[in-house]
Parts: sequence; structure tokens; C-alpha cells
Amino acid sequence: MLIGVVQGITECLPVSSSAHLAFAERILGIRAEGVGFEVVLHLGTLCATLFFFRTRWVWLLANLRDPAAQRAIGMLMLATLPVVLIGAGVHDRVEAIFHDVRHIALSLILCGLFLLLTGFRKPAKGEVGWGSALGIGVAQAFAILPGISRSGMTVGAGVMAGVKGERAVEFAFLLSIPAVLGATLLELQGIGAAAAGAGWGNLLIAAIAACVSGYAAIGALIRLVSGGRLPWFGCYCIVMGLLWLLAA
Repeated sequence: MLIGVVQGITECLPVSSSAHLAFAERILGIRAEGVGFEVVLHLGTLCATLFFFRTRWVWLLANLRDPAAQRAIGMLMLATLPVVLIGAGVHDRVEAIFHDVRHIALSLILCGLFLLLTGFRKPAKGEVGWGSALGIGVAQAFAILPGISRSGMTVGAGVMAGVKGERAVEFAFLLSIPAVLGATLLELQGIGAAAAGAGWGNLLIAAIAACVSGYAAIGALIRLVSGGRLPWFGCYCIVMGLLWLLAA
């Protein structure tokens, strides 16, 4: 349950869930082999995303003939391409460094520096366009690396592209849906191995905890990003990364 709460909060806030899961495993003295357990946790936060933005994605699916819905779906498909093209090629290498605390800490610092840059962008009120959608998709591809926050990169890229905070968060989380589903299909065997080690009951508890805490974190993120607070998370990531580098 504790790891599920950590996943829910840190996956939805721009502080890297992979980093905090690795840190939590180190502190608690546990080690989940492979990434199957992490995929289950991501399914929990996926449920939180689906429920939080249910009005939006239900509207998209119910209005496939509407030009506005077609445009929105097209931009989501365009933004998904980079992670599909890159993820397939680096999958095994990423899994190999998933528990490397030093590598994760360095990535967390780099992510923090990017979030700090968003503070130099004046508040914008734009909507997501084709160009910004592709930029957000490229940013999501960088988040394949453990320690790079997916929500931080995608929301930050949206803000840097002039998209207003609430829309940037919405697009970023809708974009996470195909990415998480794709990762789940790739790791079906890993999920079975994780269940064999931890038990299906424990996996279910962790996923539920991730869902509930993730839902609350999404609401908090929208308020913070709309208020121009994204750079705060950059400071946090840099400090956490430096502390873990010293402790590694």
C-alpha cells in the first residue's frame, strides 16, 4: 500500500515515479525483479487518469465524426509516435538500469533543470496545436529513461510551447493512456512474475492505492501548474537527485 501511494503521487506530480520507487525500494530494503510490479502500479494510475478525465475521453470516443474530436485524436496519435518508435528500440536497455540509483538520480537532476526552465516562460493561454503536440510527444519519449518524469516532461513541454496550464495537463495525461497500455502489453509476462513473487492480493492493494492517491495528485497538479508553480518541482527534483547521488 505504501509503495502504491508513492507511485500514485509521484507518477502524477512531475517528480518521477520510477525514481521514487527505486528510492522507496532502497529504503524499505526490498527489490522487485524486472518491471512487472511497476507496470501494475502504472495501471493503477491509469485508472485514476481515466476517471479524472472521463468527460473528455468519453466525449472524444462518442464524437468520432466531429472534426474537433478528430483533430484532438489526431494530435494524440501524432504525439504518441515518438515513444512508440524510440521505446521499442531501447526497451531492454531501459529495463537493465531500472534499479540503478545513481543513474536515476542523474536523470532526476536533468528533469529538474528542465522544469526550472519553464519558470522563464510567461503565462500562456494557448491551446494544443499540431506543433506543440509533436513537441510534447518528443518530451514523453525522453521519459522512457528511469528518473525522467513523464508528467514533468510532457506538461513542461506544453507550458514551454505556450499552452495554458490546465490544457497542458489534460493533454499530457490523455497521452499517457496509450503509452501505459502499450507498456502493459509488452510486460504481460513480467506482471505474472511479479504476482508470483508478491501475490495477486498485494498487487491489487498497491494498484488501488496508486489509483486513489493518483486521482488526488492530478487535481493538485492542475492547480499548481495553473498557478505557475511547476518550477518548484524542478527544485525538488534537483535536491532529491543530489541527495541520492551522495548516498549512493
